[in-house]
Amino acid sequence: MTVLDVFSWLPAKEISIEELEQIFIGHLNGTYKGEYKVLLEVPDNADKNILNSRAAMIGEGKDVACILKGGNVIAVVGYKE
Repeated sequence: MTVLDVFSWLPAKEISIEELEQIFIGHLNGTYKGEYKVLLEVPDNADKNILNSRAAMIGEGKDVACILKGGNVIAVVGYKE
């Protein structure tokens, strides 16, 4: 599995792109036990920016996951198996 894109809605000083990648990879490996949640589908409360980001990645042939904090999407990850 390779992470190709990460779109984040949090400032880099709060969480870096590299940290988001590690959260995603840890989730897929079953090793992540932190405060963030990873979903392989888009939650119902996703806004237009999240839906547009997801659609762009899918249009490029990527699989997509969302990273949530406190029930809100904070990042969208584009990846290939």
